[in-house]
Order: sequence, then C-alpha cells, then structure tokens
Amino acid sequence: MSDKNKGKVILYLMRHGQTILNKANRTQGWCDGVLTKEGIEVAINAGLGLSDVEFKAAYSSDLGRAIKTARIVIKENKASTNLQLKEIEGLREVYFGKYEGEHESIMFNDIMKFLNVSSFKEADEKYDFQKEYCNSCALLDETKEAEDYNSAIKRVMKSLKDICIENSHDNGGKVLVVVHGGILRLIIDYLDKNINVRNMDNSSISKIIFEEGSFKVESVNDNSYSEKGKCMKIEPRKLV
Repeated sequence: MSDKNKGKVILYLMRHGQTILNKANRTQGWCDGVLTKEGIEVAINAGLGLSDVEFKAAYSSDLGRAIKTARIVIKENKASTNLQLKEIEGLREVYFGKYEGEHESIMFNDIMKFLNVSSFKEADEKYDFQKEYCNSCALLDETKEAEDYNSAIKRVMKSLKDICIENSHDNGGKVLVVVHGGILRLIIDYLDKNINVRNMDNSSISKIIFEEGSFKVESVNDNSYSEKGKCMKIEPRKLV
C-alpha cells in the first residue's frame, strides 16, 4: 500500500446498550447479559443519530451485547453502503474471573480493601486506578483467569491498531467500533492520562483519531447522538 493513499481514520467507539446485568449492577466482563428494553431503545436512538454518518467499516466485540448494539446501529444507518459487521475477540471487555456476575459493590469493596483506600477519590489520588483495579482483580482471583491490566490493554490496542491500519487505505474514513465500558475506560486512560473517565454511559460515543501511526482522543462519553435520535423519532406537530 502506498503511503500517499493512507488517510486519517476516525474511530466511533460506542459502548453497547444497557443489559440486564448492567441494570442489576452486576459485574459483566466475558459473561453476557441481553439488552434491556431501555437498552434497545437508546441504541436505536444512537443509531438514528448516527444514521447520516458514512462509515467505511463496522466492528464489534464478539460478545452478544456488543453485536446486538452494532447491528441496531447498522440497521438504522442510511449513509453507508453494504456495511458488514466484523466481530473481533480482541475487543472484548476485561475478564474479571471469579467476579463475573457478582454484585459490582462486592468486587469494588474487595479491590478498595486490597488497595487500602476508602473511596474512588482516594484510589485515584494514590494509584493509576484504571490500571490497578484490573491488577487487583487479577491478584484477588483464585481461579487465576482474570485479566491483569497489561493483558487487557495489549489485546485491545492491538485490535484497534489492526482496524485502523486496515481502514487507513483509500484516504481513511470513519469506522464504527462497538465495545464495552470497562475496556473503553482503559483505552481512553491509556491514550490520554489527562482524561479521567469514571462513568461511560451505555450507547455513548467516544471518538479517537488515528493518523500517521498515532492515536488521539477527540471526545469522550458523548450522548448527543442518542439525544439527536430521540428527537428524530418525535413526530412534528400537525398544522391545523
């Protein structure tokens, strides 16, 4: 491929729609809850809000909640031609081992105790918390299956780079990538330490630019697309 044909790639990183496990505040890594009615609705709204964006390609994690969300967005898209979803294992959420399906409060209480802190604020002040919550979870997991930070970030960044290189030809373009809240926070933190993301809303969009081999975070946790889509569904008032 000639370098002169390589262009800027804009990743539209979308968190999947709300699931039954999200709603129940349970840890959801590689275990997989189906989308709730509300989760489907907001995903449709986001899809409508993105319907005029011409995507060059579409990818998702190979977990069901991400696949379902991506298919909703693709169905609503009017600007793209023959958009086919590619499911990538490397885009999965962090694997939490014994904490899969557990109440989030139990996992985070264990992590806080392990790190000897009493709040997220204190954890952020003392540690690189996006990194250490993964490492703590892995160390606390007797099954020895939970992912540590290096394992999780290495696999997801390789997947993103492969996606960007693949789509940089023919002057680049916009690419939809549907992933998960936890791994998305790791990605943002890895690329820009000045951005502290505590929450990542379901069906929100974070944009990352890939150009000349480097990533740059453009925006994070943007809900404007789902808000736009919600407004698009409201029928205009009939004139009398």
